[in-house]
Amino acid sequence: GFRQYLYRGKKNVLAQSILVALAYNINKLHFKIQGNRTGTFLTEMSRIA
Repeated sequence: GFRQYLYRGKKNVLAQSILVALAYNINKLHFKIQGNRTGTFLTEMSRIA
């Protein structure tokens, strides 16, 4: 739902981009926890020995 930056300037745009990315990842983690999908992977992890 992010459409435009609210502030001007390189520092402010960078700060807002980081906040948007952080919020996106927290939301993603929240739904993963609610769906009880933590610790599971889509594909099997191969062992590197």
